[in-house]
Amino acid sequence: MKIPNKIPRVRVISFTGDGERLVASSSKRSLSSRDVEEIFERMSDGEVETWIRETLRRGHLSPWEHSVYTFEVVCSRVCSHQLVRHRVASYTQLSQRYNERLLEPRDPGYWLDLSERVARGDREALEEVGRAFYLGDPDWPEDLIVITASEYARSVARYWELRARGMSKEDARYVLPQAVATKVVATMNAREILHFLGLRMCTHAQTEIRLVAWMLWRELLKIHPRLFRYAGPYCLIDHNQHARDVASLEEILSGEKEIAIERCRELVPREGIRKCILHSLHQFQKYES
Repeated sequence: MKIPNKIPRVRVISFTGDGERLVASSSKRSLSSRDVEEIFERMSDGEVETWIRETLRRGHLSPWEHSVYTFEVVCSRVCSHQLVRHRVASYTQLSQRYNERLLEPRDPGYWLDLSERVARGDREALEEVGRAFYLGDPDWPEDLIVITASEYARSVARYWELRARGMSKEDARYVLPQAVATKVVATMNAREILHFLGLRMCTHAQTEIRLVAWMLWRELLKIHPRLFRYAGPYCLIDHNQHARDVASLEEILSGEKEIAIERCRELVPREGIRKCILHSLHQFQKYES
């Protein structure tokens, strides 16, 4: 039986349109006595690139805080609980208390039957469970995904049994697993996004939040490439604060520039860092294909 490959989704809703120039002008602001409006209007595209690179080289990242992005993430609650740990941000999440649509129909028998069908290898039943839940890492063994999906359906049956006995929504949901699907709108400035991507694009991050990070990076690269070409796992950010010349993620991955740090924060030695990032990238590309 082929397992449905359900992955999270990310889309940017709103952003500071002149964010790149704003970051660069704010960086130059710290050294120039001219009015910021004059700096902003007179800055050429080449200067924008120069001053963005200067923020990274000096670790002067406060100018990045002036460019703001709002995006939606569709994921599991396992993933969303990791997302909201990034505290310099605003979040609005789909209420599990007031929205039971994903858990319908309200018939416990329907969900118990679904659980048994999944256990027997029924693909349609598995896809129905996947409507309400994330089925774990697609690299998990097939039998493990089937077992967990069957248990997810059984948990919904228990949920509706508790609701039928008069238990409130907020208390009945104690029996639901964190794999249940959710939606979150998040607003972050570029500096916090740089921190988020630094932690979550890393191979050592949990699979689902890592996919979210790579997806967000890909979308932001389309919007503000002069900023986010320098975003990536923290090994890249740390490199740019130690190297003589700032490098983009593409330049590191292609081997055009060599890593300057002895080891990353996860203690991967210099010679293994590029391979580690490539592994994370290839996993992302595999799930997207």
